[in-house]
Amino acid sequence: NYIVESFETGAAELFLPQKDKFYRSGFGDAQLDESKMKAAFVNDEIFMDQEAGVYFLPIRLGLRPIGSLGISGSLLSRQSVEAVSSLVAIAIERARAVEQLGQTEAERQGERLKSALLDSITHDFRTPLTSMKAAVSSLLTSEHPDPAQRRELLTIIDEECDRLNRLVEEAGEMAKLEAGEVELNLEPTKVSDIIDASLANSKTSLACREVIVNIDESLPLVSADLDRVKEAVVQFIDNANLYSPKDQPITITAEQTGDTITTSISDRGPGIDDFEQTMIFDKFYRGKDQRYLVRGTGMGLPIAKAIITAHKGSVSVTSQLGHGSVFSFTLPIAKPNERLASMAQTQDARARVSQETMSQEEIG
Repeated sequence: NYIVESFETGAAELFLPQKDKFYRSGFGDAQLDESKMKAAFVNDEIFMDQEAGVYFLPIRLGLRPIGSLGISGSLLSRQSVEAVSSLVAIAIERARAVEQLGQTEAERQGERLKSALLDSITHDFRTPLTSMKAAVSSLLTSEHPDPAQRRELLTIIDEECDRLNRLVEEAGEMAKLEAGEVELNLEPTKVSDIIDASLANSKTSLACREVIVNIDESLPLVSADLDRVKEAVVQFIDNANLYSPKDQPITITAEQTGDTITTSISDRGPGIDDFEQTMIFDKFYRGKDQRYLVRGTGMGLPIAKAIITAHKGSVSVTSQLGHGSVFSFTLPIAKPNERLASMAQTQDARARVSQETMSQEEIG
């Protein structure tokens, strides 16, 4: 584009053999024969037809051709086209260096991610197995174990078996969600009903924890499978409960954002650094500073994300080290026809209950 504008040419075309692509600009590219473009690169020779205003020249980086350039519709000297060729070569090499730098950084981050995930998976499986092995070894080596000690060791084995079983179940649940094998019963639902159901489910684990809920009842209904979304919200609440001090509250808010409702669960925990925020929803990943302090499988947040994604929603996290984290998810607002269908179903259900009640009275 810059060559066409600067030299007022009819067209300019660039051939890059490494990508096997032609890049064109202008309206006179019909005069730029692709075979001549390739010949200029292969033969490393300049072809100039000044009467027709057509030029084909190799692009050299040092003594090595790295592509070719075609220009049509302008009268240029040999020195001019050679200078343009040199500048194009420098620009291409600079772009290639930036691209390679980006690829190298992506590969480095990918290897770092693989190492973090492998470390998390290894820890999650090894910890219960180690505990079970130690308990079984103690039972086998003790000829006359104390009944209380024997019961304690068996309890450890039982708990760690449950933990391994839960890990396998969550992995299976995750596989089903990702494969789209889970059917959703979508209905217009109040966000407050979802939160209430989730808090009721987490009542035991929350114990005396203060939970501040600030949700406007006038918010539009969302299209959701209550039971499934409740699973996701329970994961967010449990995460906030596990990773923040017991004397600090959890805050839950909701607001309308366009055609969706955004619900946020805030905690005052240690926070998550920028690098970990990119991996926090990956399977089996757990925070590097918390994985040995807080028990878990690293599957809660990925399952929550998969459930919300199945609802055509999204999840995100914002965090500041030392100040806590905010996990947010969106759900689409229920469409008017969904609301009408839900109201009709409710009215039908009420009518059936009323009819059954009348029939029972008649029988009586």
